[in-house]
Amino acid sequence: MPKTRTGKAQVLIVTAATGNWAFAVATLILALRRHNPRLAADFLLLHDKALPAHDRALLEKLGFRCQLFQPAALPLPPASLAQFSPLCLAKFYCFSALQKYETVLWLDADTVIQDDISEIFEMGPLSLALEDPEFSETHTTLPARVNVLRELPDLDGSCPNYNSGVIVFRRKLPARELALFCQEMLSTQASELRYPDQAVFNALVQKLQKTRPELFTPLPLTYNCHPRNPLALQAAIVHAFGAYKLWNDGLTAACFPEWQRDYARWLKLGGSPYRGPLDNAEYGKKGAFYLLRGFFDDLGRANACLEDLAAKLQKEQAARQKLEALLQRLSR
Repeated sequence: MPKTRTGKAQVLIVTAATGNWAFAVATLILALRRHNPRLAADFLLLHDKALPAHDRALLEKLGFRCQLFQPAALPLPPASLAQFSPLCLAKFYCFSALQKYETVLWLDADTVIQDDISEIFEMGPLSLALEDPEFSETHTTLPARVNVLRELPDLDGSCPNYNSGVIVFRRKLPARELALFCQEMLSTQASELRYPDQAVFNALVQKLQKTRPELFTPLPLTYNCHPRNPLALQAAIVHAFGAYKLWNDGLTAACFPEWQRDYARWLKLGGSPYRGPLDNAEYGKKGAFYLLRGFFDDLGRANACLEDLAAKLQKEQAARQKLEALLQRLSR
């Protein structure tokens, strides 16, 4: 990755997390460095006041510049605030970062790096991926109206939804103009936004597609692939958006051993662990092979039961035929 003549990185990678998600951003940077050893980039973590001092010191040793982020007070829906931290608004900071950097890459803290991502820095000038269709029960990308509580003038709710977990920003963008558009929508329509950042970025994408299509490029799914998608095995970036993360669901964790190894490295450094609830805990430390073996064991037991039931049914049918034949003779 090229640098400026002064030796400074031209690329900034930004993420944000509340204090109890330090482990998530640590695994993110560990994987980034492991799969992209020649990446010349700066790393910025925007965080709240809850970040413990010892975790901050460890993250700084890993390469993060840690910066307190206090979002503007907005009348966001209580249900949204209960589900998402106001730190979701931190990704709008990326527009101002273009004053210093040629390319800014936003990564949600629940993303997993699995490969070289050097090509992503050539995307854009603005680039987001459509929501992975495998996330929904219908296997289709949901419409953009999923982001709002009611139809809004700036957003065509019937258009397919773009996921805001991975975003590329390039200096070719009219950053101030776009930032003002986002700020205006947030300030005037915040109370109607279910997923504030994603609603605004979808509105921005629709605006560019109509007025400045050369400024927007769809991001390939390999850079924002949901764990439910079979392509997640080869995807460069997996994004565990939704309720099930790699740390709160043992079944999901068992499918991504690389993330577990980086998490173990973080714990070995003395970092704070995940302390929340854990679903399917029995699978988390046993791996995908254990899951498959258990699945085939269950299939074997089910087949044995079916064979036993079939044998019993055959005997019962034979007995019924004898009984019916006897009744026919008696009725003559």
